[in-house]
Amino acid sequence: MLCGISDVYDAMRSQRHYQKAFPSDRIIAVLQRNDGTQFDQHLVRRFVQLLGIHPAGNLVRLSTGEVAVVMHVHAPDPYRPRVKVLFERAGARLDLPYERNLWEPPHEGAELDSIAAPIDPADYAIDPLSYLA
Repeated sequence: MLCGISDVYDAMRSQRHYQKAFPSDRIIAVLQRNDGTQFDQHLVRRFVQLLGIHPAGNLVRLSTGEVAVVMHVHAPDPYRPRVKVLFERAGARLDLPYERNLWEPPHEGAELDSIAAPIDPADYAIDPLSYLA
C-alpha cells in the first residue's frame, strides 16, 4: 500500500511531455481525498507527516511575501517546516540567506509565519536543491 502511495506521488510530481508536474500540495490533497478508499488512511497520514506538505527542496512563497526553500519537514506540524529565506518580500535576492523555523514565532507575541504557495524555481532561475547541501 505504501508503494502505491509513493508511486502516485512520484507520477504526479514528475514532468511528462504531455503534462506539467503537479505541485506537492496539490498531490497531497489528491492523496488525502482518496484516503480510506484507494489508500489506507493511516498510511496516507503517515506519508504526509514524513514527507510534509511541502517537502525539502521545494521553493515556496511565505505569508510574509518572502521566497524560501524548504530545508526540513517538522513532523509534528508538516505545514510549518524549517525554511531558508532567499528573497525578501520586495523581490530582491538576499546576499546572506538565513534559516527560519516556521513553527516558532519570529519574535515574542508575533503570529506564526506560514507557506502561502509553492513556486516554480524556473521563475527565479535557481536550483533549490543546491541549498540543501
